[in-house]
Amino acid sequence: MSLLKVDQLLPSQLLNSLIFSVVITDLSGRFLYVNPLFQHKFSHISTDLTQNHFADTVYAEDVKACNEAARTCIKNPLQPVSITVRKACEGEEFFWTHWEISAVKDEAGNVIGIMSVGHDVTTTETNNEKATELSESRAYVKESSHENEDLALLSLVAHNTTNAVVITDKDENITWVNEGFTRIMGYTEAEVKGKKIYFFLENAQEVSDKVKKRIRYSLDNKLAFTEEVKVTNKRDKTVWLELNGKPLFDESNNHIGFMSTDNDITKRKHAEQEQRETLERLSLATDSAQIGVWEVDLADGNTFWDEKMYDLYGFAKDTPFPPYKIFKKMMHPEDKEMMKKILAGLAEGKKSIDSAIYRINMPNGKIRYIEAHAIVQKSPEGKPIRLIGTNRNITDDIAVQEKMKTQNKVLRDIAFIQSHEVRRPLANILGVIEVLNSSNSVQNKEIFDHLIESANELDMQIRSIVKKTNNLDGIFSN
Repeated sequence: MSLLKVDQLLPSQLLNSLIFSVVITDLSGRFLYVNPLFQHKFSHISTDLTQNHFADTVYAEDVKACNEAARTCIKNPLQPVSITVRKACEGEEFFWTHWEISAVKDEAGNVIGIMSVGHDVTTTETNNEKATELSESRAYVKESSHENEDLALLSLVAHNTTNAVVITDKDENITWVNEGFTRIMGYTEAEVKGKKIYFFLENAQEVSDKVKKRIRYSLDNKLAFTEEVKVTNKRDKTVWLELNGKPLFDESNNHIGFMSTDNDITKRKHAEQEQRETLERLSLATDSAQIGVWEVDLADGNTFWDEKMYDLYGFAKDTPFPPYKIFKKMMHPEDKEMMKKILAGLAEGKKSIDSAIYRINMPNGKIRYIEAHAIVQKSPEGKPIRLIGTNRNITDDIAVQEKMKTQNKVLRDIAFIQSHEVRRPLANILGVIEVLNSSNSVQNKEIFDHLIESANELDMQIRSIVKKTNNLDGIFSN
């Protein structure tokens, strides 16, 4: 078995598993291949682990045990070895993993490397229980009817995955299904053995004829494929499946059957539907409120604008200019420093949310006022990874506010005139009335009393107007 045939030994759906780590090393312990899950777990060591030695990922006290297991496999290539060891995390932390280790041979039968398939057993009650479980899985493989060694090892992995795995003969008749298939579809191995692969699609009205024809074409031509289908399982429960079909070939490239790794994506589909509905509601809300949505990835600086954002800045969505250049170019010179400090504070994690009002110079030469709000999205470790925000054109609002300020100034001027210019001659009149009243020189007392009453009433009206104007001034100021 050549190292280049790892994708035939373990299909991509299992190599990309979120449960199993798969690694291949040469005889010196250097990584030749690691699957994405293993790379993700140890990305703190290197972004490309194929440049590292397996010992870099193992807890120091367990390196010796790993070396002994590898030597055993090299001496006895037909006998896989099981081992439970600690894998190193960042710092001095570690987690327990159980591994099935086997020799990798070239076409001539020479051992040229070691393949290890493992998974995290830290959360199990005891490591011994998990080791026993895997030992039983290996025993199951030995007792299976698969004579092909590659298929036996494939079955070891498939037996332990949570996905539904189906293996057929060359005529598409099911020969084996794993426990994941029974859990998802409700059918036992005995119930489906001998049935055609994807028998559950025959009466699936939710699956279009177009999709069924694509699957049929792939099977007839022995091609790998991926399709998403909505079916009903034995328990009459609706299930969304991602079908990953793959033809199987032996070492002589003879077609020996098919394998399908089916992922239950029901939760994902429901989440996507909820997301679509949420986005539709958000789109309706932002469109009606004339709000643009933007997003900045702090890792690479990539900026996303929705269509409304381009409209706010006076550009077409298909403009060749990237959003950050438009933002920088259009910013009013007097507001650049303020926005630079605000965005820097968010990116550095000094604030989790902020807002601002700034000006932009539109292509037509006019000034537009923008009200911006932004929040910081952080990683589980608390590191800022993304800025998400909104922009809204408040130019009309600013114009209304300016008009109100102008009206307020006019009212203040009126109040000044009323309180000083009008009340000054009125005060003189009231003074003369007081003098005449004191001198008893008024002949017509009735007219004089009416004059006093009118002057006092005018004074009260002026005071009332001044008071209301001052109150209105306070409202505008707020």
